[in-house]
Amino acid sequence: MERIDLYAHGKEAALIELKRKSIHMIPGFLAYPILVFLGRTVGLWIAMLFFLLYLWNELYIKGFIPYEAPITTKTYQIMARKEEIEKRHFMGALYFWGFAILIIYFLNPLEAVIAITIASFGDAVAAIIGRYLHKPKIPWNPRKSIFGSLAMLIISVLICTLLGLELKNGIFISSMATLAESLPQPSVIDEVTVPGILLLLFFFIV
Repeated sequence: MERIDLYAHGKEAALIELKRKSIHMIPGFLAYPILVFLGRTVGLWIAMLFFLLYLWNELYIKGFIPYEAPITTKTYQIMARKEEIEKRHFMGALYFWGFAILIIYFLNPLEAVIAITIASFGDAVAAIIGRYLHKPKIPWNPRKSIFGSLAMLIISVLICTLLGLELKNGIFISSMATLAESLPQPSVIDEVTVPGILLLLFFFIV
């Protein structure tokens, strides 16, 4: 599997990022049918299962467990960036599923679907477009591009609109999630700030 450098950009880097992020988008595709049709309890069990599987994988790649984790070790081998392979960690997935558990538990099913889909799709689109259209850069974060953030904002508003959220609330939530994703922080922390701000906004404001 070809590894992508944290600072790589251009068409080839965008294509590699697309392959990586295709897995990242799977929870976004499945959130609606699982949470709306199968219900919150099923969604919680699935989120907890993947949290435990990614915890198993984290212990495996650090050498604490001798056996590969089902499913998640394979996704790690496909998705991990160069620095994640070198440093033997894949905490982003663990953070994502941890917050997915909180989102499903504390929010109603439709709000949870919106939050998980934005966290899944928005981050992926920002990364893919940001790799391809890497200039101009965001003033407060030279690692990320304005076009990447704009793509996340557009897809997030579209998700909110399609799922029936009032437009002004959708724009507000999408803007805050996009701002959280654009902050100057390690890339793995996006899996904390984006779902975290979505959880707080839906729970306390919307």
